[in-house]
Amino acid sequence: MKRAAYIFWRFLEMAVSILSRTFNAAILGGSTHQTTSARFHIENWTRGRRIVNAFFFWEADHCKRAWEIEVFHAARTLEMAGKN
Repeated sequence: MKRAAYIFWRFLEMAVSILSRTFNAAILGGSTHQTTSARFHIENWTRGRRIVNAFFFWEADHCKRAWEIEVFHAARTLEMAGKN
């Protein structure tokens, strides 16, 4: 993938993540450190999971994957903090 296309794709991913985190915090009363998808997975909100997973139809279980990504990033952050 060309560099410009990669940068554009990452920008879109981050923008959607920010919107999801804002929705989770402002509307659902959750944390800004967690996307709506990951929260739906953790709290097993069936209706929300169905809606989000239907929107991301090309992924088997978007909400579960979103949670796994957040866990991975948290573990990496803790690992990096321990190296200082």
